Amino acid sequence: MAATDLPRPSVRDDIVKAKGVIAFEMAVGQTVRVEDLEGRQAVDLICYNLDNLDEKFWAAHTAKLNATIYITTDHVLYSDMVRPMMTIVEDTLGVNDVICGSCSFALDAIRYGEEKAAPGCMDLFEEGIAPWGLKRKDVPMCFNIFLDYPVQDGGHVVLDRDAGSKPGDHIDLRAEMNLLVVITACPQETNPCNAHNPTPIRVAVY
Repeated sequence: MAATDLPRPSVRDDIVKAKGVIAFEMAVGQTVRVEDLEGRQAVDLICYNLDNLDEKFWAAHTAKLNATIYITTDHVLYSDMVRPMMTIVEDTLGVNDVICGSCSFALDAIRYGEEKAAPGCMDLFEEGIAPWGLKRKDVPMCFNIFLDYPVQDGGHVVLDRDAGSKPGDHIDLRAEMNLLVVITACPQETNPCNAHNPTPIRVAVY
């Protein structure tokens, strides 16, 4: 597995198993690296103000205030209270989605039929936030890392592709406030966002 060098010593360095979730706290000024270890793996991220868990990442504000739906280096993730939460300081792939949200069992039961549906990122988020007293209703629309959902003329969104990330591709996000961060290695197998083959990811804080 690829493992890139961090610019500073790590506070924590975890491998998140395929179809897994990790939740952890970050202090303002720390940076988290999300790394694709085997390639073509989508990742979902949400975050909360650790000092006020009612404040959470908000995809719509992030798109509006960055004036783009294609979020990458130097862009800022904003909260529902319109405050900076994270700044992207490095992004080797440059392909991330802020408009299509998370998969879930309920969504995929409608899209593909119950016989093909399985727990998705929304269900993993619900599991990840439980130790902090948060529930499914507290899960915001996510930031999709290494996920390519291009919008074409007429507003058509292409949903049947992965982002083409390679082993070692990574994105680094700096905390602009104390945070609770929750990250999934997307478990989707029915559509090709993970090339039909979910794999592990690396999550390192420095």
